[in-house]
Amino acid sequence: MRLNHLDILEQCFRDKFRGYSKQEVDTFLHLVADDFKEMTEEIAALRKKIEEKDGQIEALQSNHQGNSQGGNHHPQFNPEVLKEKAKKIIRVAWEQAESRKKKAEQELNLLKKDVQKLKKEKSNLINTIRETAKEHLGQFKK
Repeated sequence: MRLNHLDILEQCFRDKFRGYSKQEVDTFLHLVADDFKEMTEEIAALRKKIEEKDGQIEALQSNHQGNSQGGNHHPQFNPEVLKEKAKKIIRVAWEQAESRKKKAEQELNLLKKDVQKLKKEKSNLINTIRETAKEHLGQFKK
């Protein structure tokens, strides 16, 4: 299942006592959603550029076939060169998307570790409160 930025923004979590900070989770989800939206728009723009370049290549090829003896050779419009440039642009876009995705995953892992730490602290605090309560009750029994 592929998520889009709206899926991320609309994700809801149940409130738990001493759980995640709702504001921090919402802020993080908004950042992730903005990145997803930006990457999606960037990929769409790159695809549009590729389509435009493909149209230019076809026009140049048909024009070149008509003028093959005229000496109008433009290496910058060579279809193979243009395809390679387009592939490089797409590769860079995917690398940027992967980089952003890894950053988001790292932040998510940090949040998970923080949650585990908070759960452990909560458990320790509950145990401390129980022990303190037992000590105080023991003093009243004497």
